[in-house]
Amino acid sequence: MSLVSVVNAVKTYGTGEAAVHALRGVSIEIEPAEFTVISGPSGSGKSTLLNLIGCLDVPDGGTVRIEGRDVNGLDGSSLAALRAARIGFIFQSFNLIPVLTALENVELALQLAGAPAAGRREKCAETLTAVGLGGLLDRRPNQLSGGQQQRVAVARALVKQPALVIADEPTANLDSTSGTAVLDLMRDMNAARGVTFLFSTHDPKVMERARRVVTLTDGQITADEFRT
Repeated sequence: MSLVSVVNAVKTYGTGEAAVHALRGVSIEIEPAEFTVISGPSGSGKSTLLNLIGCLDVPDGGTVRIEGRDVNGLDGSSLAALRAARIGFIFQSFNLIPVLTALENVELALQLAGAPAAGRREKCAETLTAVGLGGLLDRRPNQLSGGQQQRVAVARALVKQPALVIADEPTANLDSTSGTAVLDLMRDMNAARGVTFLFSTHDPKVMERARRVVTLTDGQITADEFRT
């Protein structure tokens, strides 16, 4: 069974002459442990497709299944529960809470997923240590570099052991050195733990490391390249 199955997904914003056809019958399967990039120019439908796969939105037509579960008929609270339990997110703007420490930012993901308090902090500390931040648990975001903040975001995404991590332009706000380090970290997590990563990016460095690059143009898949 595919981890993600999208079949003939259609998404339109607006109506009449002002309608924007963001996705026009997109079908794609994502298997466990993939390290895949969704690429394409601005307006191609990348973000819309990731929003559907990440259960942040539902298609107007077609189906989206996560681990075999059809998300189309789920209400808002059910979609939120699915996201909290099975999907991690990494954003270009880091999206850390400024008043919380690195440890507290990561722990919040487990709280939202309903994890019991017993052992929660220890698990978060272990995950931060795994991404190279073991000595910075008590630092707030403004006390961390951009690369370190993105490592906190990676730890936050991974701590709940999700089926899928969605990364939207994760290197966009990082310098070249930090961006490369974060990418190598995610590749290591993919190889060592079998974490599935799905990226949206324009960054050549991300595409160079991907094992699969799917290209969207005007809401349709125009290329799907597997690499060894």
